[in-house]
Amino acid sequence: MRSKAVHLRTIGRMGVVPGLFNINEPILFGAPIIMNPLFFIPFVLIPMVNATLAYFALDFGLVSRVVSMTPWTTPAPIGASWAANWSFSPIIMCLICMVTAAVMYYPFLKAYEKQLLSQETGDAGPKAALGNLRPRNVLY
Repeated sequence: MRSKAVHLRTIGRMGVVPGLFNINEPILFGAPIIMNPLFFIPFVLIPMVNATLAYFALDFGLVSRVVSMTPWTTPAPIGASWAANWSFSPIIMCLICMVTAAVMYYPFLKAYEKQLLSQETGDAGPKAALGNLRPRNVLY
C-alpha cells in the first residue's frame, strides 16, 4: 500500500479487505505473483518455512493443538485461536509466521517495484537501449 509504484499501490489498496478474510486473488493475480518469475522463489519457499516453524512449535509444545476446523474466511489470528479452543499461543505463532513471510517477501517486492518504476518512467533499462542498436552495414 505504500509502494512508490502506482500499480502496486492500487493493487495493495484493493487487496487489503479481501486479504483479511483469506481472499488473496486480487494480490496473487493483480500484482501479479502468479506466473511472475521474480516471485517464484518466495511463493514456493515461504509456506515451507512457515510450515516448518509451526511444526517445531507444535512439536516442542509451544503452541496449542488444533481441536476444530474453522471457516476458511476467518481472519488468520482469530481462526488460529478459534481452532485451538481459543488459546492465545496460536495467535503468537500466526503473527510470527506473518512477520517472517513479510520479511522474506520484502527484497523481492522491492526488486519488482524497481522494475515497475523503470517502466512507469519510460526507461526500460539497458536491455532496451541495447535492443535498439542495429548494425550499420546491414540492409533492412
